[in-house]
Amino acid sequence: MKRLLLVALLLPAALLAKSDSPGAQLIAADDALAIAIQRDGSWTAFRAFALPQTEIFGPRRVNALAIGANTPDPPYTLVSKPEQAWISCDGTAGATYGSTSIPAYKFKGWYQTIWAKVANGSYRMLLKLPTSVPGKLFSKPGRRGMRAACTGKPSLPIIAPAEGTDFKVGASQDQTLIWSSSVSDKGEVRLVVSLWDGAKHVPVLEGVEPAREPR
Repeated sequence: MKRLLLVALLLPAALLAKSDSPGAQLIAADDALAIAIQRDGSWTAFRAFALPQTEIFGPRRVNALAIGANTPDPPYTLVSKPEQAWISCDGTAGATYGSTSIPAYKFKGWYQTIWAKVANGSYRMLLKLPTSVPGKLFSKPGRRGMRAACTGKPSLPIIAPAEGTDFKVGASQDQTLIWSSSVSDKGEVRLVVSLWDGAKHVPVLEGVEPAREPR
């Protein structure tokens, strides 16, 4: 039953594949995840859309398939809405940015999600950063999305993280969309997404979750 539900949720992405909008499939996947969260609960939905290597920050890195595996889903309703999308030239990876809210608690937050294209052509969640502060948008393509340039020869830049930082980088198969994620020794989380413009990688999104105050 769960497999059938997931297939049904991902159908909109396949139907939008012919759209002229670069971000159509990413937005469809993000919308489907938002529906699943409200219907099935956050932890269950995250696991359904995750890959074996998917990570969620909370604030340290947590494997998405393990999150909430032995606990009930949160009792509150989490409402998510994707607002921006960026995608690599070859379509193998993309990023979305949006807002979240918990109406019962009058809470509002934001999130950044990295998506990876899988064998059946749908997108699965690869990395997710929920934040309590708005992300920094260096471009605002909206739900129509923005595609990386398909010219030039992109390569991964060399980034030297600060000492003691938990740091990882990722990229689409053609390296036209890249991202770096880090957790500082104080607990600050940062996710930066850059898009190839034909000559260089240009930052398009930076999400930061400040270090939590010690209790």
